[in-house]
Amino acid sequence: MLPFAIKIHKNRVLKRILIWSVSFLLGILYLFSFQYYGVEVFYKERNVPFRGDSFYNPYKDFSAVSIKSNFHAHSEGKLGLTNGHQKPEEIFAHYKDAGYDRISLSDYGRIETDKSDHEYIEVYEHGYNIRKTHQLVINSERVNWSEFSLFQNYHTKQHIVNKLKQSGGLVALAHPGLMNGYTHDDMKYLKGYDFIEVLNNYYVSDKIWDTALSNGYPAWILAGDDCHDISKSNLSFVNWVRIGSEGNSRQEVLDAIKRGCHYGFRNLDHDETNFLDSCIVQGGVINVFFRKIAGEISFISDNGNIKKVIDSAASASYSILKDDSYVRIEAKTSDGTIYLNPIIRFNGYQLNSNNGLASVNTSLTILFRIMALIVNMGLLLAILMLHMRFTLPVNLIKSVAESINRGTLKPGMNRV
Repeated sequence: MLPFAIKIHKNRVLKRILIWSVSFLLGILYLFSFQYYGVEVFYKERNVPFRGDSFYNPYKDFSAVSIKSNFHAHSEGKLGLTNGHQKPEEIFAHYKDAGYDRISLSDYGRIETDKSDHEYIEVYEHGYNIRKTHQLVINSERVNWSEFSLFQNYHTKQHIVNKLKQSGGLVALAHPGLMNGYTHDDMKYLKGYDFIEVLNNYYVSDKIWDTALSNGYPAWILAGDDCHDISKSNLSFVNWVRIGSEGNSRQEVLDAIKRGCHYGFRNLDHDETNFLDSCIVQGGVINVFFRKIAGEISFISDNGNIKKVIDSAASASYSILKDDSYVRIEAKTSDGTIYLNPIIRFNGYQLNSNNGLASVNTSLTILFRIMALIVNMGLLLAILMLHMRFTLPVNLIKSVAESINRGTLKPGMNRV
């Protein structure tokens, strides 16, 4: 009789473990479902390709004495949540000793400062979600905690961008191609952000950048290491930006990157093998000049199409065609590549006048929030039902086990 009783007890324990495991997962879903009560649903209006007879040249006032900068690196934090391995002062010294003029830390949900630099530019990384749909927020005085951790679509991503902009600062879509955090379809509709982190240790998102540009959104490039451990040589000094501001002050640097007066550089061997000297646009002709001979200079336009390639030259020119809504330039030298911001068609007055801001669909927003409430209550009900289904037959099982132990009921017998 004892083995049968033990078997019943073992089954009960396994069932209890299963019930509590499922309940735990449902409980997590239940807690995170509260995030979706505040979501906004937008009219999904596609961005309009650049148009006009004028050309916006972000390098019009570019200074060849440019500022080498990195805005994406992580230091150690409380409970290891920032996933960094060194203290802030160690990371600042690491980059400055390597010739960087500016280095900002971008810890998750925390704004760090460099007390030795009164011109320091604050940055933090926003995002706690499954698909790594993250953002870098530059020059913000406070952290915004709005988030949708379980699933995201165009509406949740647009909602987050809006909230981050409202809290102040410039917004960059961080490593957008990583884990499909931002899709090509997203880039046809998203509005309100300032940069795309095209160059990152974990993903190069130039194709996503071209999708945004081809659909008429003037997103400037950002390049950052996203370094979590400076002791590993392959994680730092790989991606950086050169900013052509007139001076090195905080405001001058911010003004320059807002205008797109900077470029990205990527070199896995850490060497800065070339520099931009100038980029001039006259009469629909682009003339670009580099300090050293580049192995290949490419002119790239809509949908990432390569329109012209010049080999082994320090300068090149390109006549903008009627079907070019933008033209951007890549210059490869040895193992390094310079990525310039695009020359963009516009009306001569306002760069992004075609797109405006995303408009909220009030009716669908209310409907979605009601659906979120229904899902939330459904998860709670499922948890309660799981436990009720388990606890209701417990007394019966106990009664059967006791009867077997007393010898009044044998396995396989049915009560009459």
